[in-house]
Amino acid sequence: MRSPAVCLLLCALPLAAAAPLPAQGEAILARVDRMRHPWPTFTVELTLASGSSIQRWRVSVGEGGDVRLDGLSPAERGRAVLQKGDDLWLLLPGTKRPIRVTPQQRLMGPASAGDVARTRFAADYRIARMEAGSFEGRPCWRLDLVALRPILSARTVRLWVDQASGAPLQGDFLLASGKPERIVRFEPPVRVEGRPVVPRMEIQEPNGATLTLSFAHWHPGRVDPALFAVPGS
Repeated sequence: MRSPAVCLLLCALPLAAAAPLPAQGEAILARVDRMRHPWPTFTVELTLASGSSIQRWRVSVGEGGDVRLDGLSPAERGRAVLQKGDDLWLLLPGTKRPIRVTPQQRLMGPASAGDVARTRFAADYRIARMEAGSFEGRPCWRLDLVALRPILSARTVRLWVDQASGAPLQGDFLLASGKPERIVRFEPPVRVEGRPVVPRMEIQEPNGATLTLSFAHWHPGRVDPALFAVPGS
């Protein structure tokens, strides 16, 4: 699934063309989401890397979009993050009760638990504007998105999507003040089990701090619903 910065925006002189229909924009967002969440239920291994610091997590996605992260690297082993809707809990080894946290809780560097656990553009944002343009010389769509729920710290997003493949290229996430929160750059998709998936993302904060999120070992299929039960509830 933890996105804007010191660099100038890399895209966008609009082309003279008829305005795309809203339904076309919604279909583009849905395709982008499927490249990060390609099946209704699945597991994938996530590596967070910032300089010499590395974390590894197993991400499990259940029915209805519930998400659980389980630590795999030595420092994170036994830790878990559980997200159900907008509610987020941290589960620590040796404790019986989960700790309620916000989606902005940092896992590493600029990556928040909410960013990693779930960002679904079609569900979280509406399209305020859409136009054709270019991004680093490639024909693209630029979509200006507005947050639908107050819990989302990034109130607007400028998302560039490749016209040919429908793959996301870059997302500029902005605070309510209009100041940049983070920039997310997406690597070209690869095919896994016959579906295109985003294998890697880079997050950059306004202060220049960067973090990469790499995804591997995708396994589509049913995930045990018991994984998403909140302990003590």
